[in-house]
Amino acid sequence: MIKKLTLALALIVLCGCKDSGVPPRIPLKIGLVTWIGYGPFYVAKEKGFFAENNVDVQFERIEGDVERRAAIASGRLDGIALTLDSMIVLRTNGIPLRTVMAIDVSNGGDGIVAVKDIHSIEDLKGKQIAFPMGLPSHFFLYSALKTRNMDISDVKPINMDADAAGSAFASGKLDAAVTWEPWLSKADEVGRGHILMDSRQLPGKIQDVLFMREEVITKHPAEIEGLIKAWYKAVDFTASNPREAQTIMAKALGLQSDQVAKLIKGIRYQDKSGNKAAFGTSDKPGALYQLYDEVSNAWMKEHVISKRDQPTDGIDSNFVRRIP
Repeated sequence: MIKKLTLALALIVLCGCKDSGVPPRIPLKIGLVTWIGYGPFYVAKEKGFFAENNVDVQFERIEGDVERRAAIASGRLDGIALTLDSMIVLRTNGIPLRTVMAIDVSNGGDGIVAVKDIHSIEDLKGKQIAFPMGLPSHFFLYSALKTRNMDISDVKPINMDADAAGSAFASGKLDAAVTWEPWLSKADEVGRGHILMDSRQLPGKIQDVLFMREEVITKHPAEIEGLIKAWYKAVDFTASNPREAQTIMAKALGLQSDQVAKLIKGIRYQDKSGNKAAFGTSDKPGALYQLYDEVSNAWMKEHVISKRDQPTDGIDSNFVRRIP
């Protein structure tokens, strides 16, 4: 009799779960590139902040742009951490993604290096400059030129990966390049160049965000909210325990702790208050919406995309705004 009663109760529980209409929790599969800006994700994993917030997050390192696009388009990944300008390109290629969280802002980690004879942005006119087209460096150069009423057509572009461009400049093969650390620092070290402009002079232009597939946002909001809360805690931990956090990041990224400490200076992690400011309110949307417009306009003009949508289409502010 007791066994029959136990079985009946178990069946009731199972039926209740099945009919509840609430999808079961899933592990979130997030794609990352090797970048210090995503360091707090590894801190959150190591310190158990994801578990504390009832979410399981699995990271997959994917370095290639084509491979990342295939992974998110096929649904193998639930989301990716990349720059906002990259997300806009993916969306206009028919991949249903929306930004749910701001991750970091470049604060000197990206910039333009040039030989010493090039003293200003205006001096780039007619000069060859290397950068990867359709990627963050392209948008940074576009924005830098715009401050002087110039266009990409005023320079001679060389399509080259940002690391390769930095290396080529350091070895004396280029007069100018758009790149990031550690190549920015090497411009002074090699003795033939300098940093012409970096992202501190164009604040907020390069921002990393977390974007998720729309079906995941609809079906698994609890997991996304848990991930965001864990990120906030990891960013706060990194600020209050920098040595331990940098050790965790160094191990995850295959770097030395002193390298991590140096690279972190070139970015600003977006904590809870930073996210609140980036997303703003329904009455007063934050800076992320303006940047979305700026990037979309730039990509249309540069023929990176053939159509554009609105910031409200690509940004989901619900999570950041409702987390107290």
